[in-house]
Amino acid sequence: MARHGERRDQRPEMRLDEFDDAFDDDDIMPDASTVVVPDEFSGYRVSEVLGRIWPHVRRSAIRLLIREARIERNGQPVRAHEKLRGGDVLFLHDFDPVELPQHREDEAGRPDVLHEDAACLVIAKPAGLATTPEREGQDSVHDRLLGWFKDPELRIAHRLDKGTSGALLLAKGADAARAFDAMFQEHRIRKEYLALCRGRGPLRSTFSCDVKIGRTIRGGRVKIGEAKGAREAHTDFEIVERFRGYLLVKAMPTTGRMHQIRAHLSWLAMPLAVDPLYRGGKAVYLSDFKSDYRRHRGRPETPLMNRLSLHAHVLEFRSPDGDRDVRVECPPPKDFRVTLDKLRRFASSDARSATPDGESS
Repeated sequence: MARHGERRDQRPEMRLDEFDDAFDDDDIMPDASTVVVPDEFSGYRVSEVLGRIWPHVRRSAIRLLIREARIERNGQPVRAHEKLRGGDVLFLHDFDPVELPQHREDEAGRPDVLHEDAACLVIAKPAGLATTPEREGQDSVHDRLLGWFKDPELRIAHRLDKGTSGALLLAKGADAARAFDAMFQEHRIRKEYLALCRGRGPLRSTFSCDVKIGRTIRGGRVKIGEAKGAREAHTDFEIVERFRGYLLVKAMPTTGRMHQIRAHLSWLAMPLAVDPLYRGGKAVYLSDFKSDYRRHRGRPETPLMNRLSLHAHVLEFRSPDGDRDVRVECPPPKDFRVTLDKLRRFASSDARSATPDGESS
């Protein structure tokens, strides 16, 4: 699947039935351990070809077989990035596709569909589910798509962190994926997040951060500030509500760097309420802000929220389907709503609300 920032090489586009028909002849697959690549699929990677032959097998399982050198191309271990040619012979070592990890066949747990047209789907990604596998065998949106929607052409158009909930854009086919990739590159897709943060924040309610973001460093964090290889990053912020020790903030990134919102909030000394990687806490508890909270002896307190306190709230874009303007809003999930309700009840700020010019009202 195409990701934000990646470009696919030009190659012939085919309908799924055309792809499947190419493998109907017995001489293409002389036995269960051999695949002969048809000429019309020159330029495709091995995971893409085998993914069509075994549509119910997780791509992560195929990638693992490639890494373990259990798939050969013309007698040599195939590499994941190699482009195949017509007539190539793939030999499959010591495994049965039936025994490989499968896509979920039922629709259990399928997220809400927030928008659908001929070019895309927008779904409500739950927190705790990675967009794409971060390690082999990890559950992800990518590996659940076929089970949820029965459409092998769906492609993930951008990524949300595993702990982030909210609106996730899926492209229907390669043409739509390229169109959305161009929109992201040209900053023509507007994204708005809700972030529950710790701290007091600036007096002004609207402000921006332009601190550069660099490569991933020890521990999985990105390097923040001027550094070799650091890239431009811009996020606009608006404080929506102030509580004692907490803030509800709208974050509107115009660039798409890894961990951008999390890193910028940490730089501004108002990290996400739950984000231990960037100086936030491990969870939000009612006892953190309810002064008369009574603990139950022998029973640990249940956190109000124990995942990234970040929610992808709004997506705005012009759909390739009819060139129509689309605005999709994803309501915050229950844990986010409950936490805000408790803060409003028990941690309302005595400070007067800030106005855009920095004056109190």
